[in-house]
Amino acid sequence: MGLDPDDQWVGGYVAVEWEGVRYLLSAYAGNIEGKALLEFGCNYAASSIVAATLGARVTGVDVDPAAIALAQLNAERHGIADRIRLALVTDTRTLPYEDASFDIILCISVLEYVEPDHLPAVLAEIDRVLKPGGLVIVSGTASRLAPREVHSGRWLVNYWPRALDRSLLGLAKPLQRGVNPLPILRAFRGYANLDLADRGVRWCAARAAMGQSATKLRVAQMLGRLLRPFGLSIGMAGASFSAAWGKPLGATGPKRGGATNPPRFSRGNAEPQLRAPANVPQFERKKRP
Repeated sequence: MGLDPDDQWVGGYVAVEWEGVRYLLSAYAGNIEGKALLEFGCNYAASSIVAATLGARVTGVDVDPAAIALAQLNAERHGIADRIRLALVTDTRTLPYEDASFDIILCISVLEYVEPDHLPAVLAEIDRVLKPGGLVIVSGTASRLAPREVHSGRWLVNYWPRALDRSLLGLAKPLQRGVNPLPILRAFRGYANLDLADRGVRWCAARAAMGQSATKLRVAQMLGRLLRPFGLSIGMAGASFSAAWGKPLGATGPKRGGATNPPRFSRGNAEPQLRAPANVPQFERKKRP
């Protein structure tokens, strides 16, 4: 495929996500053994491999056939191809799964790549296939509110209209931008924002385990206190935003192809039990022979 297998975002991607995603899952979901988990936008399946290693029954979807091909090879390389189902879904506005199919849905650094006019339908599908009482984790998602776009490093590109890319710069394809977090908040407005519910305790615990410094965590907690009166949680202030939502028990969500209108959350229904995963294996980065 012309990719460097020793690159940290290719052959080393699983090791990177092992030091990130497993702490998110531990903090918000506890023991995930036997849980049905969907990684939306699985890329090379790094997060899927971590979740499968922790015992989840994992499905990964992506719009890129090359990514799915490499994801399959990656799963085989780590010896767990039989524990992950991978699917190419070129239009994620319609996911090929029944209503209420998954206990957990991961969206790791992916929603910023969804076409803006597709985003409401995509979020409605995520709602549809998530079980009542289920969990959505959004993390590492580039925010359009930030002055500097995370992936490209361009300053102020988030603040000018996409139409100017074609008319002013003559570009056939728009420049990469972050995603506005407000449509995501609206899509999950009937869910419990778990970071608001516990005042960022789980968010901070996960980041501390990832190695974030105490100083940065104190700054994040301060920002979280400032954001709370506006209904925003601790992970929504930076260049990348993150949050975890619990779907209320008894919520049916939209049917396939329908518009989303999540019911209001009755506090306490959807929060997962926090239990430390048992017998967690350790990843070692595999070297190219």
